[in-house]
Amino acid sequence: MKYLIVKSSSLGDIIHAFPVLDYLREKCPEAQIDWVVEASFAELVRAHPSVDRVICVDTKKWRGKLWKNSREIRAFRREIQSESYDLAFDLQGNVKSGLILSQTKAKKKIGFGWKTVAEWPNGLFTNCKFDPPAGKNIREDYLYLVQKSFGDESPYQMSDMILKITEEEQKVLSSLLAKPHRVLVCPGAAWPNKQLSYETLVSELNKQTASFFFAWGTEEERTLSQKLCDHFGERGELLDRLSLPLLQNLMRGMDLVVAMDSLPLHLAGTTPTPTLSFFGPSSAKKYAPIGDHHHFTQGECPYNIHFEKRCPKLRICPTGKCLKN
Repeated sequence: MKYLIVKSSSLGDIIHAFPVLDYLREKCPEAQIDWVVEASFAELVRAHPSVDRVICVDTKKWRGKLWKNSREIRAFRREIQSESYDLAFDLQGNVKSGLILSQTKAKKKIGFGWKTVAEWPNGLFTNCKFDPPAGKNIREDYLYLVQKSFGDESPYQMSDMILKITEEEQKVLSSLLAKPHRVLVCPGAAWPNKQLSYETLVSELNKQTASFFFAWGTEEERTLSQKLCDHFGERGELLDRLSLPLLQNLMRGMDLVVAMDSLPLHLAGTTPTPTLSFFGPSSAKKYAPIGDHHHFTQGECPYNIHFEKRCPKLRICPTGKCLKN
């Protein structure tokens, strides 16, 4: 059997779909599983042990410049059409992923139904549709599509996994795990309204007795992590910028990961390590890692705005009081 997953972005959303790989591998151990992803996110998908082939797209580069990038686009079409897939799963649900799906030779193209698809034109490109029931975690939504395509409605127990790292990264990992720090703190988030205030985060970390590693991905996060590191003195250490596979392996060796609703939290959710996370303009019920060892706080909106997934004012709320207070 040959399976194709179309989930091109973003990093956190890609991680949410990782349980699908485990399910497919258990269902058919000898299957070929390929994945279409944006080139900038390919490192993460290549590191998953259940992915056989990564097919890259660069839609941001191609958009509006089709003629200029026609050679790359033709190369992508040749690559994706080099296999005749038995099943192709569109876990993105937008126009972009639908167009990607249209280029495949898959016999069965599976996607979200009309009630739940992110962008309705996507439904024009799928020939087998399912609507996940309301109120489920995002990881369960993706699994629902895949399980239903096999006629499987039995509960599925998600498991942790280990991303592949290089020999050099293994040496770095061993060195880090030999240190006394047992709590990994990832204070950043893609949007400021998803972050705790500095004072609130310090107050939460003061409840921990262990020492900390502080991780970062952007220069803004590095500045914040350095400030926290300075505050905690000998109890804190600022990490170098780590690759995502190395960061995931480090998380496996920690006693706790503290994070916002962000990429690091979802990466930690692929490990057996407990997490402590903070949600405000997004729903913990929808996005928090699944399992009794994952703990979260859900902030309340002072403006009485209700949402199932994300607050409609996530990017524009001038106060962010659901997390700041």
